[in-house]
Amino acid sequence: MKVGPYWPILAFLSFLLFSIFRLFLPESENCMSDRARELEAAAASIDAASLDTARKGIVTGCQELIYWLELLSRRLEKVPPEKEHKFARAFSLIMLGHLPTRPETCPFCVQYGQSRSCRGCGYAATHGRCDSDQSSFSLFIEAFSELGRVIYQDTGGLNCHPDDARLRLEHCIRSSRLLAADMMEDIDSSSAERLMERKARYLGQMIDLLPKELFGPEIMESWRRVHEMLRNYW
Repeated sequence: MKVGPYWPILAFLSFLLFSIFRLFLPESENCMSDRARELEAAAASIDAASLDTARKGIVTGCQELIYWLELLSRRLEKVPPEKEHKFARAFSLIMLGHLPTRPETCPFCVQYGQSRSCRGCGYAATHGRCDSDQSSFSLFIEAFSELGRVIYQDTGGLNCHPDDARLRLEHCIRSSRLLAADMMEDIDSSSAERLMERKARYLGQMIDLLPKELFGPEIMESWRRVHEMLRNYW
């Protein structure tokens, strides 16, 4: 088989690319490892009382949400097609309003929030103070609030057939209820680090269940922004 005159050059380039890849891979792994250690150390400072208070705050929100979801599930059966868009907005806002974004659902806020300086707060050290404009939480909650605003102001009507909208709403309500129940069970005996990881995942899962296909394009853009900001939530 003829390999041609260029094979030594190709072989050299392949070796060079592989060497570069191996050069940067350990650094990347070390960065990930360093970040994991930072988060672990931050969570380790949370005492049992603060963790329990935050856990109870999350459970309360889940219980209240499940109550509303069961009520909405029964009401949906009687909603006429022309009211489905309004129903979808109500469901979305109720869900957003019961997600764990308040200080009483955060073990760091519970433990360190009494002082405006947030002195000693591991979350502030690793993600920025929550009242700082460019902190992870501020960027997330700004996007989260904007998502609620555009849903509230979306009054243009359904963006799909009423039959499809009803099926989507049934799925969203049913799945949201299951996720809220799972969340309560999962955090029953979790550590502070596990609680923050699970809370970030729960927020993403629930936001995914918003019936965004029923609304205008602005909702989709806001939804993407929330997901982007969630990447650094914890």
